[in-house]
Parts: sequence; structure tokens; C-alpha cells
Amino acid sequence: MYPFEQIALIPPTNDYAQRLSAAIPFPKTILGNRQHGAWQRLISVIKSSETLSAFDKAAAYIEGYAHALVDSDQIDISIERDVLIIETVDAWRCARVESNASPYLNHPGKP
Repeated sequence: MYPFEQIALIPPTNDYAQRLSAAIPFPKTILGNRQHGAWQRLISVIKSSETLSAFDKAAAYIEGYAHALVDSDQIDISIERDVLIIETVDAWRCARVESNASPYLNHPGKP
């Protein structure tokens, strides 16, 4: 596979952000709007992370925020939503790693 073919297979960052954005349906209340705003800010931190370490930290905040909303009875428990968030973050992480990997670089320890 040529490098340009590999890049075409990686979904754009906005696709992952949209999936996360839609993962939690916030109520149309003052509190719901504040929670939605916080959720969007966390997603933007993931989008703007420049290193994998920063991405992982932002992803942990996303997952933690969702759990905090459940723990405080702000949203209902949903295994499907939790799995969607985890799968989206993991796929996004893998896409970042794959897009940053060069097929022309040797891996450490390999000729």
C-alpha cells in the first residue's frame, strides 16, 4: 500500500469529534447547556493535542467527565454510550498513531 492510500483510509479528526459530541444527549436546560459546553471544550482539547501523551490526558478527561455525570445522577447509566466513547477515543488514538507513522522509518532494533 502506498502512503497516500493509507492516509485516505484514516477518518478525519472531525468525524471522531462529531461522534463524541453526539455521545451524550444533554438536556436543553441551563445546566445541560453548561455540561454540553464543558463536553465540547474537552473534545476541542483532544482535537488540539499535539502529542500522544497530551491526547491520552485529554481522552482521560473525556471518559472521567462522562463517569462524573453518571456518578452525580446528571445522566443515566448507559453501557452503549460508554462503549461508544471508549471505541471512538481508541479509534481516534490509533488513527493518530497510524497517521504519524512513516513507512520509510525503521523501527528501533530493526535494520
